[in-house]
Amino acid sequence: MQSTILHYLYEYVKFNRLTSIFFIVIGGVLAFKLLPRIRLPLSKWTVFILILVLGLFLRIAWLGYSAHTPQHEWNATHMLENDRINVHAIELAQQGIWFHNMDGTPSGRRPIGYPTALALVYKIFGVDLRVAWAFNLMLYALTIFFLFGMAEKIFGEKIALITSLLFAIYPMSIYSIKLLTDEHLFLPMWYAGLFMLFLILDGRKITLDWLWLGLIFGYATMTRTHSIFMPFIAGLTFWLLKRSWKEVLGKLILVALVMQIINLPWVIRNYRAWKVPVLYATTSIPIYGSFISTATAESQGRIPRKGEPNYSPEFDAAEQSGNEGLMHQIASREMRKWIVTHPLQFVKIGSSHLLDFMCFNRKSGVWAIWHQYYPGSFDPSRPLPDNLRKALEECAFAFYYVVFFTWLFGSVVLVCHWKTLSPLTQRGLIVLAGCFMLWFLGHTVVFPDRKYRFPLEPLMLITTAYFFSILSWPQFLETWLKKRLSSKMPSSS
Repeated sequence: MQSTILHYLYEYVKFNRLTSIFFIVIGGVLAFKLLPRIRLPLSKWTVFILILVLGLFLRIAWLGYSAHTPQHEWNATHMLENDRINVHAIELAQQGIWFHNMDGTPSGRRPIGYPTALALVYKIFGVDLRVAWAFNLMLYALTIFFLFGMAEKIFGEKIALITSLLFAIYPMSIYSIKLLTDEHLFLPMWYAGLFMLFLILDGRKITLDWLWLGLIFGYATMTRTHSIFMPFIAGLTFWLLKRSWKEVLGKLILVALVMQIINLPWVIRNYRAWKVPVLYATTSIPIYGSFISTATAESQGRIPRKGEPNYSPEFDAAEQSGNEGLMHQIASREMRKWIVTHPLQFVKIGSSHLLDFMCFNRKSGVWAIWHQYYPGSFDPSRPLPDNLRKALEECAFAFYYVVFFTWLFGSVVLVCHWKTLSPLTQRGLIVLAGCFMLWFLGHTVVFPDRKYRFPLEPLMLITTAYFFSILSWPQFLETWLKKRLSSKMPSSS
């Protein structure tokens, strides 16, 4: 177990080209701080709008360049995630058909949040990919707004603007804008709920706060199930405000109930389809195949078959019957059983999952580029040149490398200076830390697909912006430079 974990840890400490880029960026930030301070006569909202427009320009430019085109109907050759989402949305908008597989059987492959929202947009404006991409641009604008609001509540206006700028130029956000993927809706929904929690931490009184939090986090979880833990974060928020245990537990339970009430129609549909309860999606099936029999932390495993360790005849029977919901239920049970009976192996795989999940190595490529330029998913007359593809991917790797380490170092600085932080900053950081910890806990089981890391990355930018803000030359060097510069300047007399 130790050697395996050390193998993944080594990726974080070895020096490479990304390390050189990191030092160049840090040097650039320090050099920028030597320039004379210039105050522009612009309000924070003017600057924010300029940043928002910059981000829109970059994303529109990518929309025009990328040759990716999601499919509009079922294709037996291949169906990527974006294709399935688009087909589900079109069928729901035009025919009122709920989610099903290519053979017509009910599907629980994914949460319904984004496809349902896209179907509503198609219903109003017509089925056209330009409508879908305009919808994604609107969701980007909402995301950067709520991200700005969270950063401002925690650290103030300056760091909020830096955070917004970093997100506006964030490569993965730009590259993914043409994809019809859940993250576009999940980010503004999840961040809207978090921003509301920060308003509550700042003393804002919100009538029926548990209802609004339940509705927002409920639909966010119907979009990406990773946020299912948010009732606990809501409870943590009220606990930080030193509310009574009765109120803390009450808010937690009420938020959880509202989240499931809005999900109830989907739960009823799933029960009618499979005669077993399925809350969101039948995700345990692929996780079961990549977790119990995993050969490596990269999840290169498969579902155990007859005669192999951990084989489940019940799962085999459910698979043969085609009952997707029952397969999901049995897979969940088998994984829980395996974790209890193999705790050391679980620690090994879970720790390796997390290390691989947060890493910046190139072995899995850049998911947004891969999805757009998979064979059959783009206009063959407009391929992505290999040299440009390599440059775009390297830009994404380098950007995340810098963000990861500045987030890490910034977190260390915040812990060391914890007592000097304002109560609101402390509480806001604890809420964010709680989200990260529970997200990480889920990824001790879920395979380390870096697409699932993307919702965390803009939140990491908040600490990156803080680190850039406090980064400065040592006092003696700054004093020496000032003396050298002043001695060379002619006397004003």
